[in-house]
Amino acid sequence: MHVEEGPEPGSWGNVLSMIGAALGLVLVGCGIWALVSAIYFAWGLFRDPDTIAYFARYFIETTKLANYLPGNVEGPAHYLSWIVVILLLLVLGKLGAWAVGAGASLIRVRSR
Repeated sequence: MHVEEGPEPGSWGNVLSMIGAALGLVLVGCGIWALVSAIYFAWGLFRDPDTIAYFARYFIETTKLANYLPGNVEGPAHYLSWIVVILLLLVLGKLGAWAVGAGASLIRVRSR
């Protein structure tokens, strides 16, 4: 008598585990890319702090800060731009760290 063998028990778990590991690698890659880009941009600001002027001009135009502040808006916008850029870099760094942590957790589940 010939008995057909079915799929191995847990084979779908294996496939899902491999998909999770691949997603984990993608998350780690994206997280490292975000962290490196934040460091690169921060280093560029350290080497040439005048590049913040481009962001300050864009910040003045988009927020219409000139309508709210009388006189020369360039000075306050310049200082406010530094604060905004630093906060954005912190957010980018935190998102990168979260992505690396989540990806590492997915990979760690695969290795068990």
